[in-house]
Amino acid sequence: MTTITTNPLKDGYDFFITDKWGKEYHFKIISFDVPSGKLSVAVENTEETNDYHPRKMEILSDYDVDIESAELMLKAKVKKEINHKSLIENGSAPLKMKDDSLQGVVLADWDMDISEPLFSVDGKKISVQDFCKLLSPFCSFKFRFEIIDPSE
Repeated sequence: MTTITTNPLKDGYDFFITDKWGKEYHFKIISFDVPSGKLSVAVENTEETNDYHPRKMEILSDYDVDIESAELMLKAKVKKEINHKSLIENGSAPLKMKDDSLQGVVLADWDMDISEPLFSVDGKKISVQDFCKLLSPFCSFKFRFEIIDPSE
């Protein structure tokens, strides 16, 4: 098993980007060799809180890739993700799904208590209870659950 010791937040370079709603984000970007090619990683440079999970995106390329073009693809991926919203927030009202679709990250692992947030959607941590509340308006509907490799 290979252990990656590169720390994007410490070793990466700064990348600032603004979403289409005017919110500015600060990412750190780095590219490095891994056994299967060259990995380019963007990590949001912000503090994790009880409610917020910093975003992380990556692109896996061939060994002989031009790093500049790989990182441009990564920046395009960052732009696409920060400009996509899956949640509609209505102040104190419960969260709602936008366009009947959620896009996010599974945070859960075997050691976690299920009362802890298990998902991150739009950077917002979601508990299993909140996730079920998001689904409750769709009772008796069919659904498709798809797992996507983070480097895609």
